[in-house]
Amino acid sequence: MSTDVEIQAYAIKSFCRAYGISRSFAYLEIKAGRLKLFKAGRRTLISREAAEDWRHALEQGTQRKEERL
Repeated sequence: MSTDVEIQAYAIKSFCRAYGISRSFAYLEIKAGRLKLFKAGRRTLISREAAEDWRHALEQGTQRKEERL
């Protein structure tokens, strides 16, 4: 019996691995307010929705820059 569990939240390390970014870039995005996180006890997590919102915003910014060229 196989049970596939969908990720609901990422730890910082797994978020960075999943999106191919460095921890320092992730923290810059958090500090800038573009990436939202939450605490669960002592753990710092990024919800799947926040990760997707961040990625979409990044894509939109990239598309706008390409339109200007």
